[in-house]
Amino acid sequence: MAERRYGLAHRRFAVLVGIVAMALLSACVSIPNNSSPQPLGSLERHQPTRNVPTPRPGMDPETLVRDFLKASVQPGSGHLAARQFLTQDASNSWDDQGGALLLDEINVLSDDRTDDTITVRVNGENTGELQPSGQLVPSSGRIETRLSLRRVDGQWRIDGPLPVGVMMDREQFEASYRPHVLYYPSTDDQHLVADPRWLYAGADQLSDQLIGLLIAGPVDDLRNAVTNEFPARSSLHGSIESLPSGGIRLDLAGLNGLGDADRNRLAAQIIWTLSDSDISGPYVIDADGAPLNERRAAGWQTRDVESLDPSPPAGALGLHIVRGGSLQAVADNTVAPVPGPLGSTRSLLAADISADAGRVAAVSQNIAPGPAPRLSLAIGDYGADVTPVLEGETISRPSFAGDSRTVWVVVDENRVTQVTQSSGAGQVTEAEVDSTAIRSVAQGPITELQISQDGARAALIVGGQVVLAIVERRADGRLVLSNPRGAAALNIAGAVSLDWLSSETLVIARNAADGPVVQLRIDGTPPGALPSGNLTPPVTSVVAGQSTIYAADSRGVLRLGSTNDEPDQYWSEITPTMGSNAIPVLPH
Repeated sequence: MAERRYGLAHRRFAVLVGIVAMALLSACVSIPNNSSPQPLGSLERHQPTRNVPTPRPGMDPETLVRDFLKASVQPGSGHLAARQFLTQDASNSWDDQGGALLLDEINVLSDDRTDDTITVRVNGENTGELQPSGQLVPSSGRIETRLSLRRVDGQWRIDGPLPVGVMMDREQFEASYRPHVLYYPSTDDQHLVADPRWLYAGADQLSDQLIGLLIAGPVDDLRNAVTNEFPARSSLHGSIESLPSGGIRLDLAGLNGLGDADRNRLAAQIIWTLSDSDISGPYVIDADGAPLNERRAAGWQTRDVESLDPSPPAGALGLHIVRGGSLQAVADNTVAPVPGPLGSTRSLLAADISADAGRVAAVSQNIAPGPAPRLSLAIGDYGADVTPVLEGETISRPSFAGDSRTVWVVVDENRVTQVTQSSGAGQVTEAEVDSTAIRSVAQGPITELQISQDGARAALIVGGQVVLAIVERRADGRLVLSNPRGAAALNIAGAVSLDWLSSETLVIARNAADGPVVQLRIDGTPPGALPSGNLTPPVTSVVAGQSTIYAADSRGVLRLGSTNDEPDQYWSEITPTMGSNAIPVLPH
């Protein structure tokens, strides 16, 4: 198989993420329910730069403070570039350790002033905090701090007091940092889980940085949801070398005792992390003076760890719809019921299809005469009989989670439940998931739950607000939704439906006339509105594949993808679904 060097960098920023890069999206700090998204600027629009402002003769205090915030994005030598704007006393006392706040919409207002001193108030929109690990944690709300300035040899300089940590100008950050993704095995060793980090683009030895971070381990949020094949004593010996014939060589230490399976997963971590950042193979990996794997002594390629590809190619099974209470396949501009009972029933309300297209989970309504109708969840092979596995007054749209045997739903708008069915119509195991932590960030009914393809993250709609959480299995076997990130940080209101475009990106349908479909990445960047041309709100449902999004609006199902490798600016109608209340379904 040819080496796929279009690579993860291409696939990770798939077609619709490419729309962001080409400025057809309006990234925004917040997307209120009653107004259009406000432009912020797209991160991929800028080329990385090492250039930051330096003090210039005759600068006024307000300009000097603004340029100080811009220069603060350069981390080298203890933020030496930013220290040029400080007096010596202020520089000596400034504790620049810890996180960095990213400020947008910055105002610098003068207060008390004499010929040689001035006090200014600096306030701005807090859009996120960059952790020392490179993790960007989204946040919101305005903050304000006071700075004193005085003249030094006729030039204004900041004299303090400076808050602990760093404050950065958001726009300069976007021009100076780049997102990278580290990969760690899931706890079942079946997937690689994305761990996004932001690194300064002007730094040297990117590959050394990435492997150093990989060895150090995942961010705190993920520690109980992934494993790390690097032992605690391991290290990178020397710097990573570029090979004359192409590719790189790295020498690791402290891996004695690792078995073959562990070494292969460790190689997958390294290879997909480097490949995702456009660091090409072959990857010659030595460990403790010998090849990590003798069979790969000449170098590894991504095809050698393809089983852990974080973005595997999409399956051949395409769009389906739930319409008229049955599951139907859409192909060649026609619609036909799927084989088996799900194609002939008239009681189906929602469905999901596993990523391998082999299994279906379906929510149906009991339409028999009698007491108030109850809903049931059934699971089975695609095109065959399905087996009822649980009931409830309400059941959310099902979500396969990492494999074709595990399905998640929310029962009665409160009880998060995982259902696992053994091969065929075998034994069913039902486990209630501890979702207590979700209530710390959002209140209200849980109307939607979708699990990422790697099984490590959950996206929920709680009272119309989007919430992200980590899926953990505790030592006692309990499943827990932990480390929730909710409305205060994500600020997406009026949500009615969501789906994972990839393990790093969500698409969300909102009950709004402006920006009815938005995109959210897990790397901490603000949400962005997708093009809305040709959509007729309300948009009631959304599903996503690697390069295509389908949305159901008031007329039918529409598609947003690409034409001749160029991102579409308008949604195109799926003709046979128009004029119906069709709900789109895609394999996950």
